[in-house]
Amino acid sequence: MKRPLTPLTRPTGFGPLRTLLVDWEGERAFQKTFHAEGLPLVTADRDDLFVPMAALVRVFERAAKATARRDFGLRVGERLQPQSYGLWMQYCAQAPTLGEALRRIGDVLHFHQSGSRSRLVAEGAFVIWRYERSQPNKTHTQHSDHAVPAMLSLIRLYVGAEWAPSWIELDYPRDADAGIVEPLMPGPVRFGQPAVGIAVPIALISKQRPQRIGKRITPLDLEIQDVLPVTDEPLRSIFAISVLRLMDGRTDIDGTAAMAGISVRTLQRHLNREGLSYRSLLERVRLTRARALLEHTDLTITEVALTLGYSEHANFTRAFSRAAGLSPVQFRHHMRWINGNKDPS
Repeated sequence: MKRPLTPLTRPTGFGPLRTLLVDWEGERAFQKTFHAEGLPLVTADRDDLFVPMAALVRVFERAAKATARRDFGLRVGERLQPQSYGLWMQYCAQAPTLGEALRRIGDVLHFHQSGSRSRLVAEGAFVIWRYERSQPNKTHTQHSDHAVPAMLSLIRLYVGAEWAPSWIELDYPRDADAGIVEPLMPGPVRFGQPAVGIAVPIALISKQRPQRIGKRITPLDLEIQDVLPVTDEPLRSIFAISVLRLMDGRTDIDGTAAMAGISVRTLQRHLNREGLSYRSLLERVRLTRARALLEHTDLTITEVALTLGYSEHANFTRAFSRAAGLSPVQFRHHMRWINGNKDPS
């Protein structure tokens, strides 16, 4: 897959992160943490969005600082299970053996996160499962810590809930407060490694899962579920960031470029190569979001228009009708009829 313009990830960990942050420091701390990164608050409740990986990592750091808890990231990870990550991880967890499950993660991680890598490395009588995060930063400890229990939860589906790794690898140097989290880890810790890693004896790689749960999932199912209608970079990254910012009704090109980590001129150059202007891209983003709001919410047409950044209801109706071939009201009636819902009057 082509290198992303800016690495993206689904905000899976934001759910438990929000819960812990609000429980320990209150709603205001949560709002301040997300606003500092320009992320809509609703991001914490959604798994169908993509956020810049760098912003997600910084949110973990800000939240830990707000709570003054060195173990914050680790506690977030303890609340995550394989099913928390959605369909792609469920597909991996349906593999017949642990080794196959870990290989699947390397194959389909891009459905969850771009720019990162999962791989298996042999070392003597062990196999190390390494998660290499995009844009690593040796001072960002919290996101790395959160990955450890999340990774362990998958392995333990095959080897048992009480299993402990031969050792754990962390991709940052041992810091002054590492002694707080080190005793909480279920095995010896090696700091300053190239990635976050879990060491597994080779003999366990062929371990079979006791039972398969749920309907069989295939890679095609993952492709169908992909929420971004654009697959090629750099348009995919720009589109995802535009969708994210639209959640707060923000449509300015300067903010989109800043979140992508590029200049406005560079963003425009990328779009021009695709035969698009920022305005035309924004209309595509708005149309995608409008369809979802009209189909899945009870917002009035005026509320939908305001949510999408339109100053007037009429402007939204004209733009939607031109693009979709139906007025917003007609589209809502049509989709609810298709879905078998009661037609709103």
